[in-house]
Amino acid sequence: MDKAQQMEVSEEFFDRFDQLHDEYTQFWLDHIFLHWEWWISVILTIGPWVFWFFYRKKESTHRLLYAGFFSIILALSMDYLGTSLGLWHYTGKTFPSFPAWSPYHMSLVPVTIMFLIQAKPHIAPWKKGVFYGLLTAFVGEPIFVWAGFYVMTEWTYIYSVPIYALIFVICDRLANSKSFEHLSGR
Repeated sequence: MDKAQQMEVSEEFFDRFDQLHDEYTQFWLDHIFLHWEWWISVILTIGPWVFWFFYRKKESTHRLLYAGFFSIILALSMDYLGTSLGLWHYTGKTFPSFPAWSPYHMSLVPVTIMFLIQAKPHIAPWKKGVFYGLLTAFVGEPIFVWAGFYVMTEWTYIYSVPIYALIFVICDRLANSKSFEHLSGR
């Protein structure tokens, strides 16, 4: 296949994706936007940040945000892979976007990671990472499955534990890098 043919086939895929996105947007407007699941998504997107704003360690704001934003990048990247491979998908989205569920990736993941980083700084990061992985995989995910926001097709909870633990450990390392002042107790 020459370059012109590749570009033509690629254009066809893009057109199909664009059409699918238009159809999904219309579905979202008709069945999700301003319905109960949309309002819960909005609350879960804004609420954790409001909580964090009041309960963060204020002198650590910038380095915690650094770790939190990195967790967003990691979570969104992993989510893109998982949904692209058909391992899971979401309903009740805040925005009609593929694939991410914004309350989770843009709010719950970074805020819980930032909160755990600043809480009990004397506990080893790998222990907190395992705790975070277990909590997220066996408490958070089942709640969202039960509520109908998260649909696992080829995924099980146990697969999530090492991924969340690793994300936490990486973020903790970033937040506590030598370019930042250390949290007391470390």
